[in-house]
Amino acid sequence: MTYAIEDLLEHIAGFFNKGLPFVAFKSPNEAQVHLLWQETGALHHFTSKAAFGFVMATYSHEKAPYLLKPDGYMNATFEPPLTAASQKKAPLKQHEKVIANASEHSDTLRIAHVNLVQSALDEIGRNQFKKVVLARAASFETSKTPVAIFKGLLESYDSAFCYLWHHPALGTWIGATPERLLYVENKSLQTAALAGTIKRDTASAALFSEKWTSKEIEEQAMVALDIETRLTAIGLEVKKTNAYQVNVAQVSHLKTDINVAQIGSKSLTDLIDALHPSPAICGLPRDQAHDFIKQNEAMDRKFYTGYLGLVHPHLAQPHLGFKGLHAIEADLYVNLRCMEYLSGLATVFVGSGITSGSLPEKEWEETILKAQTIKKVI
Repeated sequence: MTYAIEDLLEHIAGFFNKGLPFVAFKSPNEAQVHLLWQETGALHHFTSKAAFGFVMATYSHEKAPYLLKPDGYMNATFEPPLTAASQKKAPLKQHEKVIANASEHSDTLRIAHVNLVQSALDEIGRNQFKKVVLARAASFETSKTPVAIFKGLLESYDSAFCYLWHHPALGTWIGATPERLLYVENKSLQTAALAGTIKRDTASAALFSEKWTSKEIEEQAMVALDIETRLTAIGLEVKKTNAYQVNVAQVSHLKTDINVAQIGSKSLTDLIDALHPSPAICGLPRDQAHDFIKQNEAMDRKFYTGYLGLVHPHLAQPHLGFKGLHAIEADLYVNLRCMEYLSGLATVFVGSGITSGSLPEKEWEETILKAQTIKKVI
């Protein structure tokens, strides 16, 4: 049975009041919003033998991913109001929006991030690594509830994976990520290399903007090559497309689709270990970039740049009635464009890829631009 979206949102509010774990989510370009919940506050972890559930993993592999093991399920059809649909088609005066909101990101934060980028460039100059992705956080007060923010994401980001996740022991996270980590169905694998960011050119109808520079093109090519190399190293035959442009709200990225026709005996954890963290969220080489992040980023990324999504829904108990997803073995996304919500304070996480062609001030401006894509619904 498909419910009205108002009923589903009302259920979410009830789970908050009861202190129960739940997740609500919508896959890209689909109308169905799914809601899974537990009847207890038990804390479960995802393993190679885990049954059906929703995984929420931190950036660090040192922490075991969490698994919401559903006791209940419902779904609703979400149709954005006409006003939201018209807003998505309206031209954006993005430069004016970024400058107007730059004051919300303090000069202290700017100086710290610019210095961090310069430190990374110094290490790149010493050939310690080729690329590193550096993140920061910005906190904003909001009068909106998590449910209202989630509804705003549904209205604004139809082409993203939108979610609202809550566990009383771990907190509340909300996001709209454009990047899929992997999709496994009938032993075939789909993934993608998504990297490089420019301000979206809303004045042009071109499929590929002329504003791309060698910095973004080379950055994205690094990510695609590393993913291909890592999958090949575990014995998989890879096919990939040429890079193309995708638009997400106010920004554009470069994307390469990467497919494996047959994963054979490889487990889901084998695939995750090969793909996460990718150069798009960590760097290249992975180990050296990760060490730099661990030693120099002045924050805990928590679930930002981790991964989240469904595992083994074809094993779902029949009474849950998980419509249309029984053949999927895994559908996981990288947790980008996200926030942690706590008592009226939304902490937004953003980052940018640093390569030899990076300019510290430009990288700071890129984080402001990315923050605006999520902040507008707060």
